Amino acid sequence: MMNQIQVQLGELSCRESQVLNHILSGKSNKSIANVMHLSERTIKFHCTNIYRKLNVSSRQFLLAKMAQKLYLSTAE
Repeated sequence: MMNQIQVQLGELSCRESQVLNHILSGKSNKSIANVMHLSERTIKFHCTNIYRKLNVSSRQFLLAKMAQKLYLSTAE
């Protein structure tokens, strides 16, 4: 399971990884767009790609998956 998550994270582009970090810090799409000097639509596009690559359907499931990853990595 842990290796599967790591492989999926490795599939993210550099920009998607940046957006993911902002999501994990609790920022909204609008806030991320402002910080990264991009349109909110571009951030939504990156979010959609992140969700697809990590096999989740929403930000809530993404956060749950990342929490699970964190829990599993601290349990090892």
